[in-house]
Amino acid sequence: MKNLEYSAGIVSKGFWFQEFKKYIEMLKEGKTAAEIKEFQVKENIFLAPSPSYGKKIIGEIFKRTQALPKDIIELFSDLNVSDQKLINLLGIMLTDRLFFEYIYEVYRENLILGTKKFKDSSTRIFLKNKSEQSKKVAGFTEQTKKRLATAYKTYLKEANLLLEKDGILTYHKPIMDFQLEIKMKSLSLYPYLKALTGVI
Repeated sequence: MKNLEYSAGIVSKGFWFQEFKKYIEMLKEGKTAAEIKEFQVKENIFLAPSPSYGKKIIGEIFKRTQALPKDIIELFSDLNVSDQKLINLLGIMLTDRLFFEYIYEVYRENLILGTKKFKDSSTRIFLKNKSEQSKKVAGFTEQTKKRLATAYKTYLKEANLLLEKDGILTYHKPIMDFQLEIKMKSLSLYPYLKALTGVI
């Protein structure tokens, strides 16, 4: 993770849970990454609006699955949808340093403090602080930072870490499957477990 540079690439990607799930199902069926890529090119299995967008989806899903430990991938099909979404989010965190730090420093911190209501200002403060710590983030345009804030909020909602009711977003602590929790503790993923569950 420390070797990953800060990136704003997440703004051009999606949460892509259904695609991620289908990809893992195909891997479990014995398909290789190359075969799945070929299926996408020939049959558009992810229903992408264009060939180039299909390549972007398959490339990103490949990165996420490659970053995840094999034991986590093997457990995926035994979990409920909520935990499967957490694994997809974990794949995103493992491939995007800035997003991981956002989850760890903003989402986790608010869980620890018992904060209920989500505020956009917390994301703006996070990006401001990162701009002061990193020349790379400082070089992001204000438009890019706004798009990052929107993307982060969308991902949290997609992963059910933010719940919306009557137009108000509130933080939600997931009840993680015990098997997943144990594997994350034993696979050097404890910082990510802490980020997702607010463990101190």
